[in-house]
Amino acid sequence: MPREISVKEAKQRAGRFCALRERSPNELLEKLKSWGLSQEESQEIVDDLIQQGFLDEQRFANAFCNDKFEFNSWGKQKIKAHIFSHKLSERVVQRALNRIDPDKYTKRLFELAKTKWLKLQNEEPIKQKQKTLAYLANKGFEVDLIWNAINQLEGKGH
Repeated sequence: MPREISVKEAKQRAGRFCALRERSPNELLEKLKSWGLSQEESQEIVDDLIQQGFLDEQRFANAFCNDKFEFNSWGKQKIKAHIFSHKLSERVVQRALNRIDPDKYTKRLFELAKTKWLKLQNEEPIKQKQKTLAYLANKGFEVDLIWNAINQLEGKGH
């Protein structure tokens, strides 16, 4: 593939690319290669931007996990499945997931469960449970936590 831009220009563009929002090192590496740089040139720029603080795996993972939970209401399992493509270490991902407040997480799960439960109140009880469980599992919440929420909802007579 013919080089589209110089290494110097790529480094400047990469700095701007990283300044827009948090990026993973792998995301930047792929972008640099798409600009026609070799693997070695791309890796050198990534390493340099890590050194300068433009890129940080943990900072990216923290932002990704927080945003997917806060704005998309995703559970930890769905977050983990989607962050996998960024090729971060398990330790970094787990540390970021652990930053999600457990009380807020449980509360969000219950709010989502209650909303879905009430929308399905005209369904047969078994269908209501199945559809609520499927919805929350698709959002990435853990099955044991989902059952706790459903049991609470049944106990309250919703």
